[in-house]
Amino acid sequence: MKYTIRVWALGAYPELSIEEDQYNNLKQARHCLSAALAIEEKYELLLSNYLDLEKECLSITSDYMVRSSTDYSGFFDTRLAFNRRVVNLLTSTKLYIDQIQQHVKACLPDRLDIGNEVKALFSAEYDNNFEYRFMEALRNYVQHRGLAVHSTSLGGQWTSHDEDGELEYKTRLFTHKAEVDSDSAFKKQVSKEMQEKVDLIHATRVYVGSISKIHCEIRTLVTPSSQNSRNLILESINAYEAINGSKPVGLNAIRSITKEPVDETIEKFPLLLEWDDIRLDLIKKNNSLVNLNKRYVSNSTNSKALQRSSR
Repeated sequence: MKYTIRVWALGAYPELSIEEDQYNNLKQARHCLSAALAIEEKYELLLSNYLDLEKECLSITSDYMVRSSTDYSGFFDTRLAFNRRVVNLLTSTKLYIDQIQQHVKACLPDRLDIGNEVKALFSAEYDNNFEYRFMEALRNYVQHRGLAVHSTSLGGQWTSHDEDGELEYKTRLFTHKAEVDSDSAFKKQVSKEMQEKVDLIHATRVYVGSISKIHCEIRTLVTPSSQNSRNLILESINAYEAINGSKPVGLNAIRSITKEPVDETIEKFPLLLEWDDIRLDLIKKNNSLVNLNKRYVSNSTNSKALQRSSR
């Protein structure tokens, strides 16, 4: 068997011979980086759906502030829009949670206990936060039985009776205990913990904040392996560039059988890092969401509020 690195294209390109162990290590390195990218992509999908829910809330609140629409059809459309966003978010969290273990195992194939370690991260958040337990139960309910948003509340309230008071508009979403309590698709232990109405935006922020915490811990677990994998591929690219005289395009690691007049290719895979740059960009883009449940967006023009926020 023959193991080489060369440009996979027509033309006279130099060939760099490598050992079988190096070939296998490069193959595992690519597998690791592919899994590490999948981890970040699925987290990005989850966050994008969460942002869509928050933006929908802001958009509908702004529309109500200007138009004050209160007809039945308008309320129906509003509830439907929010249900769509919540379903998308819950679906993306399901995808993330169900697939994250296999991706971490691909990054750390020698860690036989890593699956249990990842599972323990989710279990800790489940045990420590009612909102996490509630959103997990709600996801199962939405997948098998009904919708998440049972009522909405839109309205404005003066922040104070002083001259600089503002009429602040808010939109709230609720899941009703009465709607889920008698349904076998909703976990009974969780329904017992519920108030008569659960604020979905607050619960969602706690839930996404918990997943963000888990995700950052998973990043810490896979970072050494993914960095070593990147370095290994980069070293091979640099070694080939040294004999090629320029940056190679279409570089591949190749396993082949020596034959006449040409070798028979058994397996090949590309050696490049541009796609892994996307993973690094996503890591920079999506930082830890500490205290997400205590954050909110405001476009208040109140000078006192602006002064407080600038301190």
